[in-house]
Amino acid sequence: MRWISPYYEDGTWLRGNFHTHTTVSDGGHTLEDTADHYFRFCRYKSSPWMQYRFLAITDHTTSGKKEMYRPIEGTDPDNGRCILIEGREDSYGHHILGIGCRMTFQEDIIQKDSEDYTLEDYQRVIDEIVKDGGIAILAHPHWRFSDYFSGEMAQKLENYTAIEIINGDLFTGPGHLATDVWDAALTAGKRVWCTGNDDFHSIRDMHNAWNMVQVKEETKEGILDALRHGSLYASNGAVFERLYTDGEWIVAECHHDSVFDLPEKTFRFIGQGGQLRQLQTGKGKTAAYKYQGDEQYIRVEMCLSWGMAAFSQPFFPEK
Repeated sequence: MRWISPYYEDGTWLRGNFHTHTTVSDGGHTLEDTADHYFRFCRYKSSPWMQYRFLAITDHTTSGKKEMYRPIEGTDPDNGRCILIEGREDSYGHHILGIGCRMTFQEDIIQKDSEDYTLEDYQRVIDEIVKDGGIAILAHPHWRFSDYFSGEMAQKLENYTAIEIINGDLFTGPGHLATDVWDAALTAGKRVWCTGNDDFHSIRDMHNAWNMVQVKEETKEGILDALRHGSLYASNGAVFERLYTDGEWIVAECHHDSVFDLPEKTFRFIGQGGQLRQLQTGKGKTAAYKYQGDEQYIRVEMCLSWGMAAFSQPFFPEK
């Protein structure tokens, strides 16, 4: 038996954010200033995992401003700038991110009150994002302690690629982790990924959560391909060195950096229903899980004793 890994065998790891707002909607900074804030942060950081290399600009569709429909040009990573990716946050009712697509105007949906939204309306939003060439992500399922997207909804909706399990609001306001919604979808047979994002509106929102994306090429297309493929993990401070399979084994390694020698590391291998299948705690930087025969999937959480964590994508057994 072999595990199917979502990760590329080779590639470059890029840090970035898929949830960013500007003054076009309710953000506090222009597009140029927002990109510059992230660029200046990465310019003064020595380790590649600390440097932001891409931003998806996802202003709210509810703003109604004409600037929402402007093209966003991605910058050349060779000159050290962040790669900019077009996107949107469909915000009529509960929120859905569209990554890699421009704005559309759905007047019949816009005219509805939030409480009148149905599952079919959310499905239409997802389908419109995909039709426009984008990637749909269910945003902050537990934002402000509300069930924006329940586990049941995540099980019933189709055609979306990922769930935002970590939102920056988790650290700066009311909200909590959404691994329960993700596990519900995975247990129902969905092959969907996780993301972690700042949900940037102002400077205080920076660096709270991010994605490490393993790309084959350092371009917008390379980032979007990796997101579709699941070659990324979500983090609020912990860093994986490698995530790979070896026959019946799933192997997770903490980043090989002296700063990660200090804290204890807890590796949790999680299966269907959010069940803890294996636990390892200590200073060791590597943990491995062997196939038992009844798994639908296994994902890895790595938590550092100072409170930071990283979340792998699920590995699926080969049928």
